[in-house]
Amino acid sequence: MRSKLVGVFLLLVVGEVIGVLLGTIFFHLFETTVPPALLTSFNKGTAHAAFIVYGAGAGLLIFIWSLVIAGSAHVFRGRFSR
Repeated sequence: MRSKLVGVFLLLVVGEVIGVLLGTIFFHLFETTVPPALLTSFNKGTAHAAFIVYGAGAGLLIFIWSLVIAGSAHVFRGRFSR
């Protein structure tokens, strides 16, 4: 049981890392596409925070989706292995 808890925790950490990295990547894309004349320090700061929060939300969705897939794997075991 302890190994399952460690696995779920690692899945959560990996999902959040992937989500925050995606948020950071998309923030840099935003930063390069918006002209500097339109990008104030306030807009840049709030956009960075928003991208990180949305990335963390995406990481949570990745975690939940992975749990659903891992939980339902026993249903499909053996059906497609021909």
